Amino acid sequence: MRSIHFDLIFFFFQKNKQAPINQTTPFLFLYFIKSKDIMPNLIREDIDSQNAILKVVIGKEDYETTFKDELKKIRSTANIKGFRKGKTPINFLKKMYGKNLLHDIVTKMLQEELAKEVNAETSNYLGQPIPVKDQPPVDFEVNDLIDYEFKFEVGTAPDFEVKGVDGSVAYDFYKAEVPGEKIDEQINLLKRQKGERILVEDDIQEEDIVTLKAKELENGEPKEDGWETTFSVIVTRLEDEIKKEILKKKKGDTVRFNIYKLEKDAKPDYVKKYLLYFTDADIEEGTETNEEYEATIEEVKRLIPAELTPEIFAEMFPDGGISNEQELRDLISLNIAAPDETLANSILYNDMRKKLLEINKPDMPLPEGFLKRWVEVAYDKESEAVLNNFEDFADDMRWTLIKNKLFKKYGFQIDEADVREAARSRIMGYFGGQMYPGMEDMLDKLVNKSMEDPNEVQRLAGEVLSNKLFFKLKEEVTLNEVPVSSEDLAKKMQELEEENKAARAKFDPAATEEEE
Repeated sequence: MRSIHFDLIFFFFQKNKQAPINQTTPFLFLYFIKSKDIMPNLIREDIDSQNAILKVVIGKEDYETTFKDELKKIRSTANIKGFRKGKTPINFLKKMYGKNLLHDIVTKMLQEELAKEVNAETSNYLGQPIPVKDQPPVDFEVNDLIDYEFKFEVGTAPDFEVKGVDGSVAYDFYKAEVPGEKIDEQINLLKRQKGERILVEDDIQEEDIVTLKAKELENGEPKEDGWETTFSVIVTRLEDEIKKEILKKKKGDTVRFNIYKLEKDAKPDYVKKYLLYFTDADIEEGTETNEEYEATIEEVKRLIPAELTPEIFAEMFPDGGISNEQELRDLISLNIAAPDETLANSILYNDMRKKLLEINKPDMPLPEGFLKRWVEVAYDKESEAVLNNFEDFADDMRWTLIKNKLFKKYGFQIDEADVREAARSRIMGYFGGQMYPGMEDMLDKLVNKSMEDPNEVQRLAGEVLSNKLFFKLKEEVTLNEVPVSSEDLAKKMQELEEENKAARAKFDPAATEEEE
């Protein structure tokens, strides 16, 4: 939610300042003023348990010294026609700059006093202070300095303790089942990676690699001075007809084929480069051959998968974490299930939010009238959409209050390293979670750039805290594991995304259309 604290105060003064403003020097002095006066007085008057009035009194003695000092500074530097530099009469300067200058001094004091109150460690305000409806217009009098009094409405957060964060509340947690076939595939792949190829002579199998010594044919006979080539292919990549024939052969046998229709989906350029071994010069000169070839099967190589011996486990896992096939299967199962668990966690987080709101909402009354008025001022053009869906907006605010209570309860702390790691993970996600050679420096630069943006840092810090809270709650509550397939889990996640998308559309239909 964007901060509008100072915008509201600025808006208040713009509406109520009476004197005409010199348009060439608006608010010239605001950011250069250093107050030397006594700080103003702030009093909180509680109307009820949900609403209060903040009264800020800025007395003459609070700002007078600063006002006079700033006029002297202007006098020392101003070049005004008809007066020597540094000799312009103070009353003349008051007439030219006094109201704007006094406006800026008082505004700054008011901002500082309200910020100190709202941002105090023990503050319990919702939204930001807004001027009371009956606040009289402010007329800044520069010749006869007076006290100024400002009143602001504020809403206060409910006093409650979060319920439903223990084992008495149960949630369904979807556990995607990992089919044994998928684990077998990974085990077999690993065995093949660690296996070795041997030469065979008596038969040919689909996973074998065969080396063919081929000669160009013409009219069914070897062409005189025809093209000759030797290449290797994996049997599984062959077109079905020629594959069936080769599977009946053995080393030393011959076979005939159209070389451009030997491998599945092979383009002519691929055939010329990798089977016929045409050079770039051959291709540029337009060298061609006949399509029909006869080949002798010169060599057959077969991959023999490795046995998963203790030596293999020691090589793959030198830390000793995995020492047998069952432990390896368990690890593979976890890795396969990891993406599904991420989806399940997202669904669980959404269910926790709904349940905790349902349980705690009766103890969390909000100052509805104040919040609606604050929305009108703070959200401007978006206020109509927010007010039309005020209950959803109020629940978002309640959820923030619940989270803040739990952050304090569990004593969560984050530091720069946590935020940097969150930024790093987010950026890695844009690259599919993969680290590529030479990517480290670029990644560090992108992380540093993210850390330079205060809004991005705030978002990342919020994500870190929310993740900490989720996994803490996951430990505290009771989880009923519900077995599901990966496909069913994906459907549930899609339904949740559609639900969230519809909720966002209530507040910003245009942004939702852009997502599509």
